[in-house]
Amino acid sequence: MNSRAKINLMHAVLDMDLGGLQRLIAETTMVMDRERFNIEVVCYDRLGCFADYLTARGIQVTLLQKKPRSANLLYPLRLAKFLRQKKVHILHMHPGAFVYGCLAGAMVRTPALVYTEHGRAVVEDPVRLVEDRISGFFVHQMIAVSKNLETYLAEVVHLPAKKICTVINGIRTEKFARREKAEKLLMEFNLTDRCKVIGTVSRLDAVKDQLSMIKAFQIVNEKIPDSKLLIVGEGHMRETLTEHIVKNNLQDKVIITGQRQDVPELLHIFDLFVLSSLSEGTSVSLLEAMAAGLPPVVTNVGGNPDIVKNGENGLVVEPKDTPALADAILEILTDPAMYERFSKNAVATVKQNYSIEKMVATYTDIYLKLLRRKRKFKDLTL
Repeated sequence: MNSRAKINLMHAVLDMDLGGLQRLIAETTMVMDRERFNIEVVCYDRLGCFADYLTARGIQVTLLQKKPRSANLLYPLRLAKFLRQKKVHILHMHPGAFVYGCLAGAMVRTPALVYTEHGRAVVEDPVRLVEDRISGFFVHQMIAVSKNLETYLAEVVHLPAKKICTVINGIRTEKFARREKAEKLLMEFNLTDRCKVIGTVSRLDAVKDQLSMIKAFQIVNEKIPDSKLLIVGEGHMRETLTEHIVKNNLQDKVIITGQRQDVPELLHIFDLFVLSSLSEGTSVSLLEAMAAGLPPVVTNVGGNPDIVKNGENGLVVEPKDTPALADAILEILTDPAMYERFSKNAVATVKQNYSIEKMVATYTDIYLKLLRRKRKFKDLTL
């Protein structure tokens, strides 16, 4: 065993609730070299289910709760004190944690400040743009999860291009390998073996545009009466979506499950996966669905078309084009040969290009290069 000290890596995030970026932090933490890195997580707002997951596996997760924006001027000082106490070598920030992390890290001269951008809003918040540009001055390395997003950060957000690179998200592909449908889940959602289940996994947010998905499903259900739509997730759009479901008498056809911790099992009861986003990075949920052998129908935004090659491993439609989305779903579900081809190619795509091991190796290289530039960490396992 190497006798040198471990590298202290701290992830900074708003919360560790059920979500794509939170799941990514949890999964990468489990794969990283624990002989080299001492990994912790700090949450600004609340903990969440993935905090429990990590704590149970020996990863410390701390809630350093900030107050509402107007009363938060001193929060960087609190965070700086926390970073100094923890002797953090690398502070890896995620959306919502950027500006406070950079200010705190600069105060205590944290050796490596890293930020990963997982996706942007359709309409940019002017305050966030200012915060990001301030943070861009202090951060050492920014990472986009798709080439499209890297370009956007440089050309639209106006962050320094020389500090930005792309690292594509990856997943533990074996965790999602296709299995038989769980009988208990079929019973829970009142599904028959003949029922065609269209599904998605994402937070209920305007940027995910589940409303267009529901409208497309209404068209699909007219052609395939024995079909259902399962929306796995929670968020502020739930009331709006529920109102539309009730207004159109879809209560028996469209199910919003809320937050679930059995996503791999739920994917196995889906027949097809849909992502109707208006903006996207590299969707972890999409990768997981494809690893489970689900043919995907996605919108032509962000990293989606980089993953789904139209006509090869799924279909790509323009955002908010409800008829096109419905037609794409129907095309796959009514053509068994196409379905099998897309399913097989989807699995191959993820296995070949989106493994979590490849992603973690790239992040590790970035961390070490940043620390080596400092030339004062001879006692660390670089």
